[in-house]
Amino acid sequence: MHILYSYNKVLFPHCVITLQVKHKWIANQFKPGTTVIVYPVMRFKDYVHLTNMGVLAEVLKIEPLNKHYVLSLKGLNRARVDKRHGLFSCSYTIIDEKVQANPEITEKLRKKAQELIFLINVDESDKLIHLLNFISDAVQLSDFIANYFILDYNERVALLNNADVTSRINTILRLLTMLIDNIQHKKRSEG
Repeated sequence: MHILYSYNKVLFPHCVITLQVKHKWIANQFKPGTTVIVYPVMRFKDYVHLTNMGVLAEVLKIEPLNKHYVLSLKGLNRARVDKRHGLFSCSYTIIDEKVQANPEITEKLRKKAQELIFLINVDESDKLIHLLNFISDAVQLSDFIANYFILDYNERVALLNNADVTSRINTILRLLTMLIDNIQHKKRSEG
């Protein structure tokens, strides 16, 4: 399987990302519908020691942009790289996340994300709330929230690496609570 390194970006399962590819020979290896392992990197050692989780992703489209190419990818499943075969190829194992999370904690996560949306009140708020209400699966909900609400790269990588759904939800709840507290504190200070 091909590895596509995503510099300073994290793709989560059930989410979409665009990556810029500088070299035509790399872009030419991918066609819409093909799958690839998307692997987050930030430092040189991330390329050398594949210790993070990757994501099996489907290529949605490839478009030229100036002297580069833009790949749109949809995350399918968390994947552990078992062995690398050269720099751009690997064998992998899909991480099974078919678990039943407590419905109460899943609903608590949904409500906390909605609270944050109401606080930030952006043009996309209604759309985000609709999407949150549409997602019933705890795994998908936690990945969606991690993808769209957690902005710190290291926190995002830690969430991607966390295959324990309940633990991941608890971490996201803690991060969302901190974000909400910071926004509320800032609004009180300004008001």
